[in-house]
Amino acid sequence: MLVALNQADELVTLRSHDQARRLFGQSFRCPACKGELRIKNGAQLIAHFAHKDNACSASSEPESETHLAGKWWLAKFGEQLGDAVALETYYPPIQQRADVVWQHHGRPRILEFQCSGISPERLQVRTVGYQSLGLEVIWIACPAYITRWPGAKQARFLQCSKALGFHLWQLDPQAKVLTRLQLTGPAIVETQYRQGLPPQTRRREYIESLASRAKALQLALVHRAPAVMKLQEQASAQGRNLAGAPWLIHMQLRHLPGLDAPEWAMRAAWLLTFQAQPIKKAAEAAFWRQYSSVRAPQLPEGQLQSAIRRQWLEVLTQAGLLQETAAGWQWLRVPQWYQTIDEKLQALGQARQG
Repeated sequence: MLVALNQADELVTLRSHDQARRLFGQSFRCPACKGELRIKNGAQLIAHFAHKDNACSASSEPESETHLAGKWWLAKFGEQLGDAVALETYYPPIQQRADVVWQHHGRPRILEFQCSGISPERLQVRTVGYQSLGLEVIWIACPAYITRWPGAKQARFLQCSKALGFHLWQLDPQAKVLTRLQLTGPAIVETQYRQGLPPQTRRREYIESLASRAKALQLALVHRAPAVMKLQEQASAQGRNLAGAPWLIHMQLRHLPGLDAPEWAMRAAWLLTFQAQPIKKAAEAAFWRQYSSVRAPQLPEGQLQSAIRRQWLEVLTQAGLLQETAAGWQWLRVPQWYQTIDEKLQALGQARQG
């Protein structure tokens, strides 16, 4: 903790080791639970307050150096942007303490710098708590969650807006870099923010080959992954081999984390469901509702599925396979399945030579 109440019930923000030495011996209390605090001013961590009994439900202690440093970095960056900044504001109606609050264009913006482990369910509860007070909240991942290509672990931080699309935030206090990742589909647009410097943006393309994706599916079958074997049973009932699924299931992926099935698997299941029949709108919409996005708790249920669905229908339409009608969609031609992975790979090679 960096903020406490003194004996006069005034909020005191601990800003330095020198200040901590000057305040040592005075009495401080937690703004949330009113429990007694002590000043910790060692050589390893930023000077901070800590509960004497660790019994406060609004705080998570002990705090790491990363978490303390990250809160300070966000506070200073907000001030640099011209916002009024407050550290560790406590909201009694929901019994939650925000890491940092920026007053952005007259509206409070909550910044939560998440360093400890948190389940998607718990993150959703805290998000809903802030939203019940009409507060915008942005969750920012610490270095423990940072990865080059976001996956299931990072999905809990995934947000979506009209201006930015699907995106998430990461902060490395040691490197002093705040990063925004925009997930555009074929690439990640990465924008880095440093104090006192203009933002820097670069684009990172997904470069995994189609052959690698097809071989990964085959490997999952070899290892008999339960979800893949269930899909193989559905394919076998139609006389098909999942490893020979049409190449389109691997193409132009949306690369959005957070759903309970891989994107290629949803596409393959869609083909097995609808390839032999007319596609009615109600049945097609119901198909996507079988998938859950609980790993992405900041998004409305159905938003991820809708984005992946739109991409898939666009892929089929652009390939000249599907045409929309008043009732749904009709097949113009059926995508080709292959008997084996070798036949599938051979067809890819021939297409490239042609």
